[in-house]
Amino acid sequence: MNLADLFPITRETMRPPAGGKIVVFSLLAALILNILPWHGAALLARPDFMLVMLLYWAVNEPRHIGQGIAFCLALLMDVADSALLGQHALVYVTAIFLAQTLRLRILQLTLAEQALHAGAILFAAQGFTLFLNLMLGRNFPGLLLFAAPALGAALWPLLSLLTGLQRFQRSPTTIMQ
Repeated sequence: MNLADLFPITRETMRPPAGGKIVVFSLLAALILNILPWHGAALLARPDFMLVMLLYWAVNEPRHIGQGIAFCLALLMDVADSALLGQHALVYVTAIFLAQTLRLRILQLTLAEQALHAGAILFAAQGFTLFLNLMLGRNFPGLLLFAAPALGAALWPLLSLLTGLQRFQRSPTTIMQ
């Protein structure tokens, strides 16, 4: 028996699974942040809060969030943003697929490295959205548009901290049942 077989796969302590309430509440909060009336430079640099939250839950709780939930919430975002119906859906499902593909790798990394991976997925999603908009004949909005994935990646450690605190506050009796 090799000694390396006895070490855990991740560097993080085992956490109980997140409850459905925190997942729903966080997605609702992301939806509200996305629907706020942003304008000007803030609109261009605003991260896609819903996509960041979906990526976070797809990596950390794949039993709760998958491509189907991402597709439904993306259609809701299409209606809320008055975008072409299916545009967000295509981008969100592609991003969730990338997150699910890289999930085990991401979980083995430190929080800063996880944020970099999330930023890469968000950058790819932003590029894909830009490509779709340019194909529809819209003008290039400017380079400030690419600040949004960086800000979204910066939110990753904060999300991990906030959801991690809630998970550890659960009583041991509810975990054992």
